[in-house]
Amino acid sequence: MITDSNPDFVDSAMNQLADYFDDLARGKVQVPRQPVTTRIREQIQDQEVLAYHDLLVAQTGPLFAHFLASVPGILEELSHVGVTLARYTHERRKQDDRAFTLWEIDAFDGSSGRALAKYAKGAIRTLTNSPNKANQIHFDAHADKELCAFHSGSFLQVSREIVAQALDSQGLFRGVDYLYEMAAFQFYGRNRDEHLRGVSSFLREDGLAFFLEKLNQPEIDEYHRRERVKDEQHKSHYFSEEEIAWKKNAMLSQMKNGQILFSDFVEAASRYFSHVYLIWNGTNFYEFVASNNERSITQFIELLGQPIIPNGFCFEHPVVRVLSQPAAGC
Repeated sequence: MITDSNPDFVDSAMNQLADYFDDLARGKVQVPRQPVTTRIREQIQDQEVLAYHDLLVAQTGPLFAHFLASVPGILEELSHVGVTLARYTHERRKQDDRAFTLWEIDAFDGSSGRALAKYAKGAIRTLTNSPNKANQIHFDAHADKELCAFHSGSFLQVSREIVAQALDSQGLFRGVDYLYEMAAFQFYGRNRDEHLRGVSSFLREDGLAFFLEKLNQPEIDEYHRRERVKDEQHKSHYFSEEEIAWKKNAMLSQMKNGQILFSDFVEAASRYFSHVYLIWNGTNFYEFVASNNERSITQFIELLGQPIIPNGFCFEHPVVRVLSQPAAGC
């Protein structure tokens, strides 16, 4: 088992499930029975999103492939956001010609970060941390070490010195340009205030923070209805009924213990970010972007447009919308 001096990590589901995650990362259990690729390719009009998708799926490690097979629509969304971040960064570099930086929080073997760094052609350097050491095997096998770095350890162990050194920051470290939490917080309990306070301190003043969260619903029947949609219309393409049931018993109850409500997440995020947007939904999964700089987040949202979500998985209307912003005159 992974151990750490931080009591929040020792008691976390991430630590308690360490052996299970190790088996997933080594491809010993819960391996998708077919490659995970988009099933709506003909509906994606942006050829750059398709190119990014192909880059992303070409070098995924076992745990990231399992993740894509478990979350409906997330492959299309990561491709969409990746292209938008690259475009946004290239626009920013017209006034600020430097390498921008992204820290992926507990993001498996860095499949997403590696794809972004490669697609952006060096405009974005990425750091991925993971508490599961087996993920580094697949990171090392595929990463361009000039553009990507890996830290073996929970995000609770990551310091500003670790991030600055990994991203080769010269001079005074002002923080990263982008954060992306890859559905990690739910494995460390319900205290989103503490989680958000910690990671927000790593972000530059004009940076963007992305949070992928699996959330509870006010009505338990609605939560289970969306879970059935996920299992029957997405996961069934990649796993047997027995595998889906086994994962529910072995893992999902632990995850649910760390999930919170949509309103609770927005309330916590609003304490650390003056602007919070919802940008995607897939059954009980949600993606948010937040910033303390209105110009930065407005420019990103304008470039982003509407998400690409396969039919049947979106339960939010409208999807892209502002959830929190300063009151007029503030």
